[in-house]
Amino acid sequence: MAANPVPNPQHTLTIEHLVSADGTPTLLCRGRIGVETSSMFKHEVKSLAPNHKQIQADLSGVNFVDSSGLGAVLASYMSAKSAGCELKLINVQPQVRDLLDMTRLAAVFDGKSS
Repeated sequence: MAANPVPNPQHTLTIEHLVSADGTPTLLCRGRIGVETSSMFKHEVKSLAPNHKQIQADLSGVNFVDSSGLGAVLASYMSAKSAGCELKLINVQPQVRDLLDMTRLAAVFDGKSS
């Protein structure tokens, strides 16, 4: 008898929408940005970008990004930029920061070198 597959909470991503006093949207991300969840991240950024000059993605709750996730974050950055919007990553966890540093993408997302 086969058990019903239960979603693995380690492979999930939740995104909560917050808005700062100046109207800048912040995506509060928790979980993993990977092959299973990267399209969710891209969709959230793409839906907000045309109506905002800047979007912040708070990655304080993201402890893992795989190559698909990294590609999705980069694609989201490019999509936002083409819509006249800046995607900025904030509160990046050390292990995710290390990945951004190794791929030399940290400066792209936060406007400075690490």
